[in-house]
This record gives sequence, structure tokens and C-alpha cells, in this order.
Amino acid sequence: MRTYILLFSILLAASACSDSTLVRSIDSYSEPDVPGATDAVDGLDVSDSTSASDGTNGVDGADMTTSSDGIDMADAVDTNDSSDGATGVASPLVDPNCVDGQWSEQLPLKTANLSAAINNYSANASTEFILQALSIRYPTGQWIVEGGLQSDAFGGTNCIDAFLGNKSSAGAVIGQLSTIVHECGHFFDLDQGGFFDSAYMLTPTIVSTCSGASYQGSDATFARSLIKNDEYNALRPPCGGSFVPGCDSYADIYLNGDPNDTNFDSGDQAFNMLHEETTQYVNSIATGYAFSDQYQFTVSERDGILTFLWYTCRYLRMARLQYPGSYSVLTQSPCWREVILRVWGRAWLFLEATKDIQNLGISDNEIETLLTEELLQEIQLVREAHGC
Repeated sequence: MRTYILLFSILLAASACSDSTLVRSIDSYSEPDVPGATDAVDGLDVSDSTSASDGTNGVDGADMTTSSDGIDMADAVDTNDSSDGATGVASPLVDPNCVDGQWSEQLPLKTANLSAAINNYSANASTEFILQALSIRYPTGQWIVEGGLQSDAFGGTNCIDAFLGNKSSAGAVIGQLSTIVHECGHFFDLDQGGFFDSAYMLTPTIVSTCSGASYQGSDATFARSLIKNDEYNALRPPCGGSFVPGCDSYADIYLNGDPNDTNFDSGDQAFNMLHEETTQYVNSIATGYAFSDQYQFTVSERDGILTFLWYTCRYLRMARLQYPGSYSVLTQSPCWREVILRVWGRAWLFLEATKDIQNLGISDNEIETLLTEELLQEIQLVREAHGC
């Protein structure tokens, strides 16, 4: 029997302001207790992981890049979700001739009618309402939440019960849907995982499962908190609890700690968990796109994913320049190259779709400027390693 101990350094339930307007940014969240939470399983990092071998796992119909026994088994795969109505990535920051630019996905139905679901809302049936609302506007989000609800990764903890706060009205629940999809996504990925692999449940037809890149093992990668030592940290330094304009409040949660001390902190986690958070922040912005017309406040969906794209570029650059072993794990693996590019493309699909939706970002314009040509070159190097 596997005992899962996972530390999720994540955004959780938003706290309400005194008036009808709520600004949800990272510093407005508090973390509820989740049983058994650290980021290790018997000393092995299996957060966001799935068990697979020979290029397959148990998700029927899924297009997967998988690995096992430390050997990448990335066979030729279709990087496009070919479902009817799929939308491709129009951003200039993807390459149409590579995995990221070939990503396509049906966008959520952001104008679909929610009236019946809202009118029939009952606090005693909040889970049913969440699934119904997602089925109407964001079926992929419904799939993610249902996968999280079926998870045994936390000893049977219900991912909705763990992270849903205010259930007083349909509107209050809708305002928390991006958090629910994000957190249930963590549960889903972990439940699909094993001890040595990391799974990213992207859509019902596209799943990536890669070995290594944890903080331990022969294919380990360095602690993500170390990127605070690079030259880019000063451009948006960690807030350190002060929350002054221009600081990075995400760093206080995700890049904390010292990998050389005896405490295991969120920032001690390695690339696989950095990428897990990036994956879930894509799910957050996708959910925000689906329900932005229902929001009564400004949220930080765009801020979150842009911050993690910035972290990804910084991590890859530091790996290339200072940690060649980590860089080799990521760029010599067809699986890791592909999932990095898949999530990069998916992120820009939703960033383009939401660029004119004003209530989905707080400091997003400032954060996007941090993705300089020098840092974007790191993604180009991954493309070139992948043969693009």
C-alpha cells in the first residue's frame, strides 16, 4: 500500500472582502488543512506523477508520451487535440512547426447558459452544481475535477471539500471554480502516478507521463527555489510577506526554503513539480476564461500562469548554465521536451484567448514583460533539441 505525503504549494480558497468586489491574488488565500501533506512518498517525490510503462497507461484513448525504468519511451504522438471545434494557438511566442504551436483544444463555451444550474443551486448539492456548471462551459475542467474526486492520493480526501470555502450561493461557488479545478488537478495527477514518474493530465485525450526530474534519484533535477539566485530575481523579487507593488508573491509560496537545510520546503521541489504547477495554472486560466462573465471581482489567473512561464524559462536557463545534469535530464528526454512544449503552447492558447478580458489579471502586463528574448530563447533551445 502506497502512503502518499504531498506538499502542495498552491493557491486555495479566496477570502471575501467587506464589499461586493473581491481582488483575488496570491496573498488573499489561506490554506486549509489537508491530511498527510508533504511532497514525498517514502522519500521519493511522486507529486504530479503517474505510473506507466512501454508508452501506455490506463487512460483509454489518451495520447501519451510515457517512460518507465528511467528510459524515455516517447513514441510518435499526435500533439493536436483533433476534437471538433478545436482552436489552435495564435500567439507569436509559439512555433507553428513545433509541438507548442501545433497544440489545439476546444475553448470553453464561455457564453453557454448557466441559468438553470444557478436557479436550482443548493448549498447541500454544491459538488453536483460544480460538475454541472463545468459540463456546460468547460467539459475538460469537469473531467479534471471528476478525476480528482476519484483520487485516493490523500487517503480519500475529497478535493472539493478540501478547497471549497463559501457555499452560500451559486455565485460564490463559481468564483472558486478555478481554484477547484486547479487543486483537483493536483489530486488527479498524483493519483495517476507512481514512484518514479510524473503525469500531466492535460485533456481527456492527451496525457504526458515522464520519468525523473524529481528532487531525488539518479535523474534528479535541482530545487526550484534556486532560481532566486539568478539575475532575473531582482526584476520582480519575492514579496517576503510585505506585498509591495512590483514584488512576486508567488515566490513566497513556491520558491521558499533552502535545499541545503534539514527542512523540506515547497521550494525544495524540483522541475517535475514546477511543471505540475504550471500545468494547473493553465487549468486556472482556462476556468477563468469559461466563467469570467460571472465574476464579481478581479482575479489573478493571467498573473499565475505568466509567473510560471517566467519560472520555467529561468529554470531552463539556470539548468543549462549551472546544472548540466539537470539540463540533460530535461532536454535529452523526448518526453520532457514534449510536455514542456505542450504546456507552453496550451498556456499561450489561453493567454491569447484572455488578453482582452480585463478581470482575469492584476499585474499580468508587468509580468509578461519579464519574458525577455533572452529567456524565450530557452524555449527555442528545447524546440531545437526536439528536432523542430
